[in-house]
Amino acid sequence: MRFGRPDYQFVLDRLGLLTNLASFDPIVIGTPPLGLDIPGSDIDIACHATDLEEFAVAAASAYSHMPDFAIATQDRPENSAVRVLFHSDGWPIELFCQSLPVSQQWGVRHFFVEQRILGAFPQLGDEIVALKAAGLKTEPAFAKLLQLRGDPYEAVLALEACSDAEIHGLVNEAQHSSLD
Repeated sequence: MRFGRPDYQFVLDRLGLLTNLASFDPIVIGTPPLGLDIPGSDIDIACHATDLEEFAVAAASAYSHMPDFAIATQDRPENSAVRVLFHSDGWPIELFCQSLPVSQQWGVRHFFVEQRILGAFPQLGDEIVALKAAGLKTEPAFAKLLQLRGDPYEAVLALEACSDAEIHGLVNEAQHSSLD
């Protein structure tokens, strides 16, 4: 138990989320698998479907009985999405589905960049959690800690094109300049 609720993996397993969503290529993203969750953090699962209505029907069939269940569609010319929200075991849960393959979705790409940074610099996790506890979202916390300029979401995403050596240099430079 952390923050008075079970581990996110327990909730995933208990609800059969990855099994029930298997045909939609689910990937658990966000702060819990990164070890950056704070009270109020949610469980985010990115999914892919060529037919978003099929996803909405499957999600409703499996989870419409859950507290605070809601489905919202986001119609955008570049890429529509379906968001399914509900609660379980003290966790807000968000299923996010686009027709875009999960590997191309911004949330998944951000997650893998952040995972890569924390894999090389696990000590940054506590600082990110502190910034999140102070009110920052995850990407703005990474951007602040790494002294990235511009839009924090775009700045973090730009790091996916960096080599490991470039990321090491960026983190080391940010850590040294914060000591000045």
